[in-house]
Amino acid sequence: MEVWAVTLDTAAICELEELYQKGVLLVDEASQTHLRKYHHRIDSVRGLIGRLLPRVLLKQRGIPVESMRFSKTRAGKPYISTDVGPPIGYNITHDNGIVAMAYSSGSALYPDPPAYRIGVDVMLLQLPRRDTFPGFVEVFSDQLTALERKNLLPPAPAPPLSKHEELRRFFLIWTLKEAYTKALGLGLGFDFSRIEYDVPNDVVRIDGQVPRGWEFTRFELRNAVKDERVEEYVGVVARFVGEGVGSGGSVQSAVAPGWLKVRDAKEFLSAAVKELSGDTIE
Repeated sequence: MEVWAVTLDTAAICELEELYQKGVLLVDEASQTHLRKYHHRIDSVRGLIGRLLPRVLLKQRGIPVESMRFSKTRAGKPYISTDVGPPIGYNITHDNGIVAMAYSSGSALYPDPPAYRIGVDVMLLQLPRRDTFPGFVEVFSDQLTALERKNLLPPAPAPPLSKHEELRRFFLIWTLKEAYTKALGLGLGFDFSRIEYDVPNDVVRIDGQVPRGWEFTRFELRNAVKDERVEEYVGVVARFVGEGVGSGGSVQSAVAPGWLKVRDAKEFLSAAVKELSGDTIE
């Protein structure tokens, strides 16, 4: 399994306009129409990168552009419908200045096509403006378990968390819940309070039980933008690896070399245009 992440400065999106115009011609007509409906260019650019990531992966596997096909399940989860050997399961996420794709293939991919049970989510460590952390947690209170609320807002006499740790814990909890439901391929409506992530102990429970056959991996990203600011993100990948395998409900930290590959948006789009434009585009 790997995660490919693309970073971009949302305040300097105009610098990607030429590459965007070239890149949008490399996706199918339905995707082009969808991307051009966005009112804000940043949404179009993120959407384009999310569509190019699996195409670049397929191209590197020797699949010509004209043979690339993508479909969706009834719940709306995208999957590769091109006949690829070995098969590939993937999932896309984006938030602010990050677009990421998690994928697995071959013997590492549990054979449950077409969409496969793999999901990823990433979020910026940032509170909405004019919001306090206790107020922010209260908004999502009914989607958190009692243990999660206690870990986010420790009762006295326990010392309060640092501002950074508050955000880190909350968004790890949230991205794991999102990644798990995305892996299941479910639409809206899943009760997030059924999923519990005990961040201090890195343990996951679903309906109070350790989920059998699941693997959870957390990771962190930093995105340097203008004015010497650095955005911090956390993310989680969830994937089903088979009964009797998995991580026993524990959440692993991504430490394997090469597991997480990060590229700047300009670099990625330039390479994608070069790699994909050599084929006939339908």
